[in-house]
Amino acid sequence: MPPPSPPPSPPAGERRPSAVAQLYGEPFDSGLALAEEHQLTADLAAASAGYEELLTLAESLEDSPDVRFLRAHLLSNLASVRLSATDLAGAADAVEGARRLLDDVASAPMGPRGRQLWLELLLRNLLARADLLRNTGRLDEALACLDEAAVRLPEFDDPEGLRTAELGLNRVLLLIDRGEWGAAEELATALLASTPATAAPAQARLLTALGLICSSTGRLDLAEDYFARAEDDFRARGDIGEQHLMLAHRAHTAMQRGELDVAERLFAEASAIFERQRHFGHLAVCEQARAFLAGRRGDVAGAGDLMASSLARFERLGAEIAAADSMLLGAQQAYDRGDIDEMKRLAQAARDVYQARAVYERCAQVDLILAETLEDNLNRTDHGDHEAASVRTALALALPAALALEAARYDFVSAHARSQWREVADHAMRLAFRLAVRSQDQGLLFELVEHRCAGATLALDPTPRAPSTASEGEAASVFPSAAMKTHGHLAGAMSLGGVAAEAAASAGLRVNPPPRVRMAPESGRTALQEYVAAAEFRYHRRIVSDEEVAFWSPTS
Repeated sequence: MPPPSPPPSPPAGERRPSAVAQLYGEPFDSGLALAEEHQLTADLAAASAGYEELLTLAESLEDSPDVRFLRAHLLSNLASVRLSATDLAGAADAVEGARRLLDDVASAPMGPRGRQLWLELLLRNLLARADLLRNTGRLDEALACLDEAAVRLPEFDDPEGLRTAELGLNRVLLLIDRGEWGAAEELATALLASTPATAAPAQARLLTALGLICSSTGRLDLAEDYFARAEDDFRARGDIGEQHLMLAHRAHTAMQRGELDVAERLFAEASAIFERQRHFGHLAVCEQARAFLAGRRGDVAGAGDLMASSLARFERLGAEIAAADSMLLGAQQAYDRGDIDEMKRLAQAARDVYQARAVYERCAQVDLILAETLEDNLNRTDHGDHEAASVRTALALALPAALALEAARYDFVSAHARSQWREVADHAMRLAFRLAVRSQDQGLLFELVEHRCAGATLALDPTPRAPSTASEGEAASVFPSAAMKTHGHLAGAMSLGGVAAEAAASAGLRVNPPPRVRMAPESGRTALQEYVAAAEFRYHRRIVSDEEVAFWSPTS
């Protein structure tokens, strides 16, 4: 069972204090400045109350385009607060209300400054809506919002580069939610290098995102370095909320290291803070992780209570993918206590969510868990005449999933990242080999070995291919399509054997999936072809390249 997902990143929208800007007159200008200060210091209740009070006052004024614009501004800020507090229903109301008001005044006469303010609010609204959709698991709709923002961005004068960086950050977070770790890391690294110092809030959140990526893919020292740099920035700017979130990020890294006592202490500390501040989404993530840790130390009752609380909170919030993660954890707990029917129900319910939301890496993990439970059951009980069928069922789940997880390493640009991910994927491939041995299918074992020895494809051109589809007005180098894969076709590729390809990869060159291995000149069969086809169909990932090589010597 994989550990729970890392703590989610906070909304990517801007949260920064400002001097009292002269926009609307008093009491609105000073009220906005005070509410923003409350938001920065993580006093979200006070910030929300401040914006709601100003909104009530604005609604009492005589209606005009200027008043509607003021209300849109207040609702946008209120949406940001509610997103930070994971009040997703309240945030949705504020986002929709702000968008209606912005559309109402779009055709009103405006000077150049007014038009820029309107565009800024529109961009903020689109980013907030993308955050909202992402947090509720509607990832395709979130991407559509970001594409709309990308089209609007060139109209906006963004001298600080803040909105540009925020748009890129939102794309990174979306890729993380899809489990597209390699693409997320590549985009975040490029954004961090190109984001100016004037967009410091976005820089710090990019560092946090890179820390989450590295922590989740086994590079824990690098993750801690990113988190330390981000925390220094949050501390310097007095951003208390982000410092609190960093506790949960560090706890997740400790859990990945196997430092379970440290992780449990940090998660408990973060939980107390989030419960006191009524940040129920972040609290649910901590409870999910604490349920996993309680299960590891044998506290079955405590693990069940924490998992149930986490699941209930996520369901109330409408956070579908996070709720599915809790279901998956609950499935493992059900199996541990011998409740097979409940295990199957929860695992399938989680997989249905992942499938519907196109989170295919998690689909593969569910299938692996089901295969592992079948293997465990085979070890514990005598299946008699049905054993061969049970092994085939387990193999049909395990081998495609293992192939997909192994292929995920081709998403990563750096050799170190690929190496660390392969350690994760090798657990799945070892399961597939054990089941193949148990099946006593010598042909399958032979094909497994041939596939593993086929070698990778070395890409001599280190430049990633351009995305095949990019939104109009979107800068491909900064905002690649969320569907873009770094393991796609690259010009100038050449094939190397397994050892040579890995040696080349250690120098930091890209590698592509291995070629298909043709098993016989007459049949045209390629190694593991049924399992490869199943993996590509189920998980929407390229497993092998179009190139084909023969396993026999061409001179034989």
